[in-house]
Amino acid sequence: MAMNQLLLIPIVAFAKLLTLVLRLSGRGSGTALPGYLVGRYFPFALEALVSQIPTVVAITGTNGKTTSQTMLSAVISQVPGVNVLRNKAGANLSQGILSELLKQSNTWGHLDFTHAVLEIEEATLPRIATLIKPNIIAVTNLYRDQLDAYGEIDRTEKLIRDGIAQCPAAAVVVNGDDPRTARLTQGLGNATYFVSLAPEYARFLPYEGKLNRRAANSQGLEATQIQINEDLTTDFAIHGQMNGTAVQIPQARTVSPGFFHVYNALTAIAIANLLGIDETTAIAGLQTFKPAFGRGETLIRQQGDKQVNYRLLLVKNPASFSLSLELLRNIPNLKLLLAINDNTADGRDVSWLWDSELERLNQAQIAWILCTGIRAKDMAVRLKYALDQPPGPIPAEESIRQALDLSFQQAQSGDTVFVLPTYTAMLEFRKLMGKTLAVV
Repeated sequence: MAMNQLLLIPIVAFAKLLTLVLRLSGRGSGTALPGYLVGRYFPFALEALVSQIPTVVAITGTNGKTTSQTMLSAVISQVPGVNVLRNKAGANLSQGILSELLKQSNTWGHLDFTHAVLEIEEATLPRIATLIKPNIIAVTNLYRDQLDAYGEIDRTEKLIRDGIAQCPAAAVVVNGDDPRTARLTQGLGNATYFVSLAPEYARFLPYEGKLNRRAANSQGLEATQIQINEDLTTDFAIHGQMNGTAVQIPQARTVSPGFFHVYNALTAIAIANLLGIDETTAIAGLQTFKPAFGRGETLIRQQGDKQVNYRLLLVKNPASFSLSLELLRNIPNLKLLLAINDNTADGRDVSWLWDSELERLNQAQIAWILCTGIRAKDMAVRLKYALDQPPGPIPAEESIRQALDLSFQQAQSGDTVFVLPTYTAMLEFRKLMGKTLAVV
């Protein structure tokens, strides 16, 4: 190990130089390429770096990884003396994680962090679990997602279970309502904690299979009295037990909209409890949380006296699309921009649009809809079959830049346009709005 530490010095120097070159050349910010090259030629580097951090939390699952990670980081950061490393920008493959470790290390390859909160792509977890040795593993949910990338959801479930099995000492926090995540640790020795919503809310979630109801004596947290406010903030109460101690929190709030983000907040609070963080500090930390890019954030475009707000709600599979549409069902005079790409990071197969419940828009008060992105025409066709009474002609403009201009022209000053983009469409939209996130 001492030899590996010495070898880290030139490796870190190379990675930092490469990152600098990428930035100066405008080719990216170095969130993936340095880690890819180092991981390929010096595979020991990941373990040598992450082993320096005393507490490691790994968060995986189909939806909610980035939001859960951002919430938990906000909570942990409230504790004096804590220094948190996280793989920002959603770079959740092994090369993205290694790139962040290289970036944050000093010239000698040393990391001065007390905690690492790592978002990990589902298939990556079993590949690096024994290297990062997480103290806690959280699984948000398991939905059918990008069949061309992962195959059927049963395979994804097996991959995550394999990752957990490699870490028998890790505590596991799972979605207790999702039948697939709830059974992940069956037959394993890991201490398991379940987060769930009261049944009257959870029954609306499109899980794969029958809604799971955890045993009354199981460890974990449940959210009740959930209220989605007009500004799309969400209030809720929490009760349950963690390590045999009762938890009662009469009110918590998250600025991320919707029932599905309550799970993310519960996950963050449950992990905070396992880390010894008291409830008052955890709730205070949740108040400092700001939505991660594309996950409920609002961007503003202003020209002269006219200002239009664009609220981004990332969609990437039938579950996330359907739940975002359910959230928007009660928005008056809804202006909607659907941005669908089929690049590799989005999934090449867009048949998932037909599994998404676009019919929920029939209960919405729609002012207008625009479709954009590489698969704008496919989106328009799906809407043709979904809508009983379209709000008029639905343009299909493949250029996101032109669709943005058109939406600005159609909106009134002060309006909010809700943007539902796939991943690469979201990156392009943010870049057009002056919010750049480069991944290289």
